[in-house]
Amino acid sequence: MQQHAVLRWRQSCILPSRREYPISCRSFTLRFYHPDSRPTPLRLPSGHSSLLPLVFSSSNLRLSPLLHNQTIQYRVITRNESNISLDAEFVVPFYVSTPVSPECRPIGWLRPQVAQALEEDHETELRRDQRSPWQFHRNGSNGLPQAAAFARWVNAGGQQLRTLCMERLVMRWRQEQLFADILRGWSDEAYPVYHQPIGSEDSAVAFSIERASLPLFGFANFGCLLTSYFRAPESGKTMVWVPRRSRTKRTWPGRLDVTVGGGIGLGDTAMDTIVRECTEEASLDSNYVKNNIRPVGVLPFPNRSPTGWILPGLYYLYDLPLPSDNSIRPQVNTTDGEVESFELMDVDTVLRNLIDGVFKPSSALALVDFLIRHGHITEDSDLRFAEVCMALKPEMTWPLPWSK
Repeated sequence: MQQHAVLRWRQSCILPSRREYPISCRSFTLRFYHPDSRPTPLRLPSGHSSLLPLVFSSSNLRLSPLLHNQTIQYRVITRNESNISLDAEFVVPFYVSTPVSPECRPIGWLRPQVAQALEEDHETELRRDQRSPWQFHRNGSNGLPQAAAFARWVNAGGQQLRTLCMERLVMRWRQEQLFADILRGWSDEAYPVYHQPIGSEDSAVAFSIERASLPLFGFANFGCLLTSYFRAPESGKTMVWVPRRSRTKRTWPGRLDVTVGGGIGLGDTAMDTIVRECTEEASLDSNYVKNNIRPVGVLPFPNRSPTGWILPGLYYLYDLPLPSDNSIRPQVNTTDGEVESFELMDVDTVLRNLIDGVFKPSSALALVDFLIRHGHITEDSDLRFAEVCMALKPEMTWPLPWSK
């Protein structure tokens, strides 16, 4: 008499797709129920063979060269979806202290108009106090300094004095309505700027600065991006919760986004930030988020705005699986004002919206990363798959968080 055994493993309400794999022998038949089975790769929409143009156009910033060299001028370049360089501009590297070796990394990049404004502040402070918080190295022929940095007396005061000098500078520019297109987004949020280890300093934070002023100096922005999803029980499709940004937001109004995102302010951790943003932006229960969130890596985001501002970023990526019965789901927080609506999309719809350019650029890259990690985009669906994977992880030349 033939016996039957059924082995069930990893069943959950989050990923309830059922697959059976019968294995027969003389004494029994074994069936595996494996809800995490490999999904069928997506097909790109007609007329498209790769997501590489999307990655190029989103992660569109190039810097050349990458190492410090006192004999040359640096340029910042925008590339298009075909990886063709456009709109090159000379920039001035900004350091914490005067670079002494090629391994010294700039903490930011100054466009010509910002470098000029910084030199004007330098001259003003020299006339008033006989000393300036800035120092410059000159060896160029185009009128720009070769490099800019904090003066030695400022660095002697460490993080606190650097912060005070930056605060005075950007407050003055704001009062004089310099760079109004950037500083009109003033938020009174302090964001950290990191540096390489210097001497006895034991903090990765060189100083903090008003969030809105980060693009003026080409300082890196650090943030978090989270995608919430589930596997539909009946169809087996992966479903993603996609918000539409409020049409009153100053940046990317009305665009589609990852489920939750936010910048990491001074003193915050990535995990603390994303849990808080899940509560504020999507009304998700913080205990559920803490117990189910999955850190899945980081996403470098070298980006340049259409008006030429340097907007580099590094985003910590998270996945949040949700129950397929919608008992836990993101909802608009009307008091927060960040999100207009949430829509449940299958991954085919997400892919079409990515191709159509409806997503905010950083979120588009995060979702491409998500589709690859979950097996929805493979070498079977994207003819330049390996290049897409490499292009998602470009070198990050800005100093990163560290600890001793």
